[in-house]
Amino acid sequence: MAVRAVGGVVSDRVAVVGMSIRAANVRNSADFWRLISAGQSGRRELSHEELASRGVSDRRYKDPAYVSVVYPMGDAIGFDPKAFGLSKSEAELTDPQHRVMLEACYRAVESSGCYIGSLPDRVGVFLGLRTSDFGSQIEYHGAAAADDLDVTGLAIGSNPDYMSSRVSYTYGLTGPSMTVLTACSSSGVAVHLASQAILSGECDSALAGGVAVNLRDAGYVFTEGGIYSPRGCCEPYMASADGTVEGNGSAVLFLRRLDVALAAGNPILGVIAGTAVNNDGRQRAGFTVPGVAGQMELIAEALDVAELRPSSIGLLEGHGTGTSIGDALEIEAATQAFRSVEADPGDCRLHSIKSNIGNLTAAAGAAGVISCLLAMRHDTIPPNAPLLAGALPMDLRGTPFTLADKPVSWQRSEHGRYAAISSFGLGGTNAHIILGDADREVRIASRKGRSWQLLPLSADDPQRLTATVDAVRVALQGSSADVRRDIGHTLRTGRPELGARATALIPVDGSATGALWPDPEGYRTAPQSPPTLVFMFPGEHVRPTDATLALYRAEPAFRSAVDDSLAVMEHELAPETYAAVRDACLQGELPMAAELRQPVLHLLGVGQHAFLSDLGIEPDVLVGHGVGELTAAQLGGVFSYEDAARAVCWRSQAMAHLPAGGTAESAAGFTRRMRDVRLHAPTTPTISCASGARLTDEDALDPAYWGAQRGDQALLDEAVRTTVSEYPHAVYLQLSGGTNLIDAVRLGGVAPEAALTVSADGDAGAIRPLLRTVGSLWKQGVQVDWDAYAQCDTGLRIDTVPRSFELTACLHPALLEHCPGIDPTERTGEGTLR
Repeated sequence: MAVRAVGGVVSDRVAVVGMSIRAANVRNSADFWRLISAGQSGRRELSHEELASRGVSDRRYKDPAYVSVVYPMGDAIGFDPKAFGLSKSEAELTDPQHRVMLEACYRAVESSGCYIGSLPDRVGVFLGLRTSDFGSQIEYHGAAAADDLDVTGLAIGSNPDYMSSRVSYTYGLTGPSMTVLTACSSSGVAVHLASQAILSGECDSALAGGVAVNLRDAGYVFTEGGIYSPRGCCEPYMASADGTVEGNGSAVLFLRRLDVALAAGNPILGVIAGTAVNNDGRQRAGFTVPGVAGQMELIAEALDVAELRPSSIGLLEGHGTGTSIGDALEIEAATQAFRSVEADPGDCRLHSIKSNIGNLTAAAGAAGVISCLLAMRHDTIPPNAPLLAGALPMDLRGTPFTLADKPVSWQRSEHGRYAAISSFGLGGTNAHIILGDADREVRIASRKGRSWQLLPLSADDPQRLTATVDAVRVALQGSSADVRRDIGHTLRTGRPELGARATALIPVDGSATGALWPDPEGYRTAPQSPPTLVFMFPGEHVRPTDATLALYRAEPAFRSAVDDSLAVMEHELAPETYAAVRDACLQGELPMAAELRQPVLHLLGVGQHAFLSDLGIEPDVLVGHGVGELTAAQLGGVFSYEDAARAVCWRSQAMAHLPAGGTAESAAGFTRRMRDVRLHAPTTPTISCASGARLTDEDALDPAYWGAQRGDQALLDEAVRTTVSEYPHAVYLQLSGGTNLIDAVRLGGVAPEAALTVSADGDAGAIRPLLRTVGSLWKQGVQVDWDAYAQCDTGLRIDTVPRSFELTACLHPALLEHCPGIDPTERTGEGTLR
């Protein structure tokens, strides 16, 4: 996996761009770092009273060999079925390990600044899990209670074969999908398989990890000569190490091909420099005994793949089960592997997270990767927890490894930093992973954008939306302009669009002046289907504002559409008139003469439409009044933009020469000119302000119809009544300027929040009112192409405010009294958020 540049872009490395972890006293990666960096443990010893309340018999827990120690994962049965497309009954038939992985995969992708449901590339899924008797327990206890049982649902929900496939199905992921079962090395092997799939082109991205959740874990009976600690203490690489203790948790990594990750602007947490997988075969004392030769060969192979010397490895996150034999054999194998290539490999720190969170078995390898990524992020190697508790280390003299009793600074160097992770499975299937530093300077995606950030905020309900709004405000406090752009870009392109919606509009420079934050009164519930959208264009009596005109300087799509029409108008207007119209758009100089307003209003209308159209916002219905009817006709396909621009100029000239009290009916010359225009039947439904009804094909193709335009108020009122009657639940937007048409539809019964206008914001800037309009449309359920939005306003994807899930205790009724690993108070709990 050596670095090779293609066109200056590294394209054959795999980057880690996202991660999620849960374990004892660990809800996320931040908790995990706090735990391991302080050398703390999530270990719990249950009292006899607690064991009795959990249904453990006194005969069992009073047994001298019973060890009442656990590493419990909080909310093990808490789940949000609706968020993941399951009914509550389906969730109850689904192994909590499967449910935990649905959320863990979601979180891993979310932390990369992406939404798992809209990833554009082929995504593979490689996940491991601990052996579980969940399904058999339901069958056994359900049969005893004579309950009807959905056997098929239980099989799908509990069979390990279906866990990865369920993730792929739920999120629409189309890459290779498989469950990996190699005991304690499952997630390490999963990382290897995922990396190989990416490098071979089977997918561009992949999820890799594992889960280990045992609902019956309330301690264990110690067996002499077994692998479990009689003291309930997991102390890897200590002289006192006498066995392992299983933990509960999950760990998932989101991997992408490096060039894909760079182009997408994902955070590069680390780069996988090399991986290897093998089996000890028969070169060991027995099936359950590790093999030195296999482990040594594995590490040497991974170093060879990474094209690294052992001296490059600054941290070895060992397998470290805490058995005296296993640890000794692991150190012997690692020492031989390091020295077989180089006589003096240097000082490598040795660590194992099993002393912090227990042995996560199928999730242990991925959890080890996450611990190394966090050590690189924080420039610190965490201490070995048992040393802080007073344990004595095993003898490491003559080895390349040392143990730390306090956090150790781990600074970057010009040669880079590397960490290695060993993951060994009972039965001899071994995995070794080597991670390299992420180069902070290597980013293809760049930041650029507007002076205002539009933040679309959504949640499953108003309560969670309030929490999201508050969290985003906190995240933005004291942030730089770059971080504000990153947060805005991530919220727009890396989050799902949920039902409860609000928007914020904030200045990039961090000033509080003009920032618009929502309150609950401004929340909206978007319909399941996008609403009908009506664009309305006013007549010439409306005066556009300076701020609206200044959009020419701010927005390329607006400018391009205006320039196209101006090029036509230059040949139709007198030089001084054309200069005034041009300056109104280019300089924001407001025209006072009515003759100039018609071209200016038309240019504003087509320019604003072009801006919205670039974002995928197109009208379903058009209404225009006066000159606005010509603008609507262009957008509705009746005129080309060239003919529309000419018609507007002819109309403004005709009206400028009307005698006092005259009407547009007197410009015979205008009608004659319209006969030279190529007319078409409308392609978008258009309400006529000449008839007050829908524009017919016959009228649209008749030059006399356009020559006889009046712009009468009475006919406008009739057109508005027709539109509101036909589209009572539509969203209405007045473009070009003014509020008169929107005022009319509100009087006609349209809800105020569904009647919008691009109104001026005074000194707040030309773009703010248009962005506010986009946000208002989105809140109403109008679809916005945020990827297109990013063409002019983008940043890097970052790990920012996550989605909240509302947890319900999902436990099959047959198991209510048979899950001692679950605190009884959690078995019926609901309504909490995670």
